[in-house]
Amino acid sequence: MCIYIDSVLLFILCSLVYPAFKPDPVHITGVLFLITIYCFELLCSSDRQRSYLGIMALILCFFYPEMTIFLPWHCYVFFLHKQFVPAGLYLLPLITYSYRISGRPVPFLLLIAAIGFYLAYTNRSRTRLTEQIHLLRDNSVEQELSLREANRRILENQNDQIYIATLRERNRIAREIHDNVGHMLSRSILQTGALLAVCKDTSITPHLSALKDTLNLAMDNIRSSVHDLRDESVDLNAALNELTKQFTFCPVRLQYDMSRQIPKNIKYCFLSITKEAMNNIIKHSNATQVQITVREHPSFYQLLITDNGSVKAPEDMTEVTTGGMGLQNMRDRVEALHGILHISDQQGYRIFISIPKS
Repeated sequence: MCIYIDSVLLFILCSLVYPAFKPDPVHITGVLFLITIYCFELLCSSDRQRSYLGIMALILCFFYPEMTIFLPWHCYVFFLHKQFVPAGLYLLPLITYSYRISGRPVPFLLLIAAIGFYLAYTNRSRTRLTEQIHLLRDNSVEQELSLREANRRILENQNDQIYIATLRERNRIAREIHDNVGHMLSRSILQTGALLAVCKDTSITPHLSALKDTLNLAMDNIRSSVHDLRDESVDLNAALNELTKQFTFCPVRLQYDMSRQIPKNIKYCFLSITKEAMNNIIKHSNATQVQITVREHPSFYQLLITDNGSVKAPEDMTEVTTGGMGLQNMRDRVEALHGILHISDQQGYRIFISIPKS
């Protein structure tokens, strides 16, 4: 916008010293032609094309010397793009015009050219400062986004560490209950049974039997709680990573995208099927790369195990594709969870499992 304001101001200053000729079509056409050239110079992005347009303006001034009045106006465009040589060439027509038409304020035209140089300089400085401000703003926004992303990763890492620590604590509590409370209850049950065997007093026997039943019920509750704690303490991601580390037959790539709240039956199903699939790869495949993908969708869980190998021996094909004990166990586990199991041996071996969310 400042460029257009400067252009209009310089055009008005040049028009003030335009010779007072009687308006005729020739002069009007020349002025319009110079205005057209100026607009092209202003919008042109190439220095060479701008120089060609400047030559056209000089040629027009050679035939119509009075058009030289507008050359300081054209100098502004060249000053704006730091093309000082073409701008300096405009001084020659100004001097020639001063000899042809005496009394014209050529110094005033030079002053207009100086004003154009100053306006172009301030415009370039303003543009440079604006670009620096925009760059600083963009950098600050980028840094802010980077800091937000870093904070988000830190929070996620903290949440993961808390989740892992919680699972470890649950596992420790389950182990402590099993090793300490469970053993003491087992000893109490055995002692109560021994007392029932040696007791001769029939009045005490019903009380000992009730005590033994209570201890058995407590033992069952403790055992159920320990199993629940141990099941909840299983981290599917960590367990799958441990399986891939222990698998040395070929490289394994694990892609895991699941939430933390996974039903225990899904955990044990995916772990068991993954173990069975890796055993089948070792026994029946010549794969050199294995891909395991575990992903949670809005309405179902998905497990995909693929490799780039083929069956080692033709006699193994029937067992691998139709029904060894391991594949039957896979089908049973998936069907128990109302899921889908699909096995393919085209372009490598592929096991696809989809289990709906309950």
